[in-house]
Amino acid sequence: SSGENVISKEELSEEKTIHELEHLMEYLPYPSLVLFTLKSRGADIDKEHINSLERIEIYKSNRDKMALNMGVYASDISYLAAYGHEEDCIDYLRASHGMAEFLGDSAIYNEDDLNEFRGHIANQNEEEIAKILGKLFLETSVKMEEDHHLTMAGLALTGSFVEGLYQAVITIETYPNTPENERLLEPLVKIVLEEEQALLDIIEVLNDLPFDDTIADMITELSILDRLYKGDLQEIEEKMQSDPDFVLTKDVMRDITLEVKRIRERITEE
Repeated sequence: SSGENVISKEELSEEKTIHELEHLMEYLPYPSLVLFTLKSRGADIDKEHINSLERIEIYKSNRDKMALNMGVYASDISYLAAYGHEEDCIDYLRASHGMAEFLGDSAIYNEDDLNEFRGHIANQNEEEIAKILGKLFLETSVKMEEDHHLTMAGLALTGSFVEGLYQAVITIETYPNTPENERLLEPLVKIVLEEEQALLDIIEVLNDLPFDDTIADMITELSILDRLYKGDLQEIEEKMQSDPDFVLTKDVMRDITLEVKRIRERITEE
């Protein structure tokens, strides 16, 4: 009968979300590439800014939390890669593989992929590193069992976005206040400002996913962040553009830093 060819509303909605996720993963300006910017300007790595692999055990009791943190670790891999910490990167990749296995898919990558990744770290090839991490998400999420894969991918993307933003704001917050660092502050603040569209895209994807407590929680938190972007950050951006005498200080980022830290804590802590 002709009725068999009609695509249900749910299927259409799911197709739209898959398309949005694929688009986002392909085009998301990888927030953790901020670390490549930092490194090129002489900033030091601080491994306290990344999430410890020891926490994986506590995430096993909650699939949503596991997916969020798989995203967090993907940004951490970028952080380590930016500074050429090859062995740590591989440890984090292997751990992510274990998390993907736990979430219902094991065939994301093999030893060849890991060796290719090592080569990119050695050559500091940031675009290829971002591509491989994107592949990690896409292939994992699309191979997940049907009822979970979209939620897992959406949450992993959220975790990755928050961690990249966290690494940016925490670097701004902990950077010593010296005249030469004022020059570094502006490109860093610009990186945070440029994440606004990605934030809106992620909120849209989360709104399209099957609703649960974690997704509701993330939408609430990211919406608070969105309000800060539309308030504090818009003012900063306007001043940077219109007032040649405007001097950026770390204080202007205080509220947004607090909110990003709060969201990150909700994701990574028990």
